[in-house]
Amino acid sequence: MNSQNFVIIWRFVSLRRLFRCILTLALLSIAIGGAGEVVYAEERTTAPSPYASGALASGSTLSLLPITANLPRPVEKPPLPFSAPLVGPLIKRAPMSDIEKRTTAFLPTDEFLARLTPIEMPDEDRWIRVDLSEQVTIVYENGKAIRGFVISSGLPRTPTVTGEFRIRMKVRSQTMSGGSGASYYYLPNVQWVQYFYGEYAFHGTYWHSDFGRPKSRGCINMTNADAKWLFDWAGPVWDGKTTWFRSTPDNPGTLVIVHE
Repeated sequence: MNSQNFVIIWRFVSLRRLFRCILTLALLSIAIGGAGEVVYAEERTTAPSPYASGALASGSTLSLLPITANLPRPVEKPPLPFSAPLVGPLIKRAPMSDIEKRTTAFLPTDEFLARLTPIEMPDEDRWIRVDLSEQVTIVYENGKAIRGFVISSGLPRTPTVTGEFRIRMKVRSQTMSGGSGASYYYLPNVQWVQYFYGEYAFHGTYWHSDFGRPKSRGCINMTNADAKWLFDWAGPVWDGKTTWFRSTPDNPGTLVIVHE
């Protein structure tokens, strides 16, 4: 083999070695760069949740990122339990831990009112409507729905009575008990109680916050703040001291219509 052929062969071998080195470095770089955190696809949105915090709450936009191949998609979580009415703007909000200020109050919209079961509107300046299908109480004054509350009515085995009634008695606070065996209950300090038929009443509730679905033994469960507002607004007007305050012809109870 002459020297010229040797030089050609040496250069060819050197080029192959160089190519192998470059390929090895490239593969190593890809492996190192791909070892970061896996990011799943996010849905683009320009209207972040009002409950978001940090940068997203300021109105920034989430970018649409590619899905990494052959990786499992995040499992879709079931919807959260009812927490707030989707029927109009909330009047105020309070931490779930603040029982006395917690409210479900909302301003009824015409669109929402149109969803309610049609009923004959009474000729009353003030009256209260309980729609069991929607689990809401609507307060009317001078022909206008001025406020709504999300409530919990009676369970199927202990349904809330339906019909037209009037608030007959008010109690600032009392102990409620009843049932037997596994269904026995004892609830001290139930506040802002308004009886409208027999033992059926509007009253405050501190033992659950699952408003928007039937939960009670027949009464209309409300938050303490909502029950107080209704207690103060509806007749008979309480004198501020009588424990069992009854309605009279001179101080009548407000009309209550309960319907499916």
